[in-house]
Amino acid sequence: MNRALLLLFVVLMFMYTTSFEADRYVASTTHNRLKFALNRGGHDAALQISKDWLAEGLVVFDRPNAWAAFEAGLRHNLQLRVDGSPYEGSLLSDKPIIVFEDYVDDSTPGVLFPYSYIRENESIFQVLKGPAVIYRVKVKMPRSSQLSYDGYVYKTVIYEYPLYMN
Repeated sequence: MNRALLLLFVVLMFMYTTSFEADRYVASTTHNRLKFALNRGGHDAALQISKDWLAEGLVVFDRPNAWAAFEAGLRHNLQLRVDGSPYEGSLLSDKPIIVFEDYVDDSTPGVLFPYSYIRENESIFQVLKGPAVIYRVKVKMPRSSQLSYDGYVYKTVIYEYPLYMN
């Protein structure tokens, strides 16, 4: 009887640790995929600059095109439909929500680079070396078991325009 109880205990511990490890794998994969998707979307958005201002030597973001490029990057890299909802079989269960968007460029009043960018209500503190796009996205974490985290994760991307200054 003792051996049967010991075997049952070992089997239950194995099942618990296996489910815990599977949950950690899903969570870390979600964080990594979201981070990479935000970086790629931020890169695409940072390249959307106004050619008219660039001819004058200023970097000013074309905001509608930057927003569209960021959304397209998210859709492509997170396997989302045009409306933002995830495809069947993708990692996410709900559509990501862009909760914050900002642009700091040469048209922003009072900005000289390097610039201390502070948004306390969004918990964003960054020294910008050049013009930058800033996005914050909220994503519902997928659940693999009843013990999984049932909530949202917030990710922020700050992508600076690729200036080559010495």
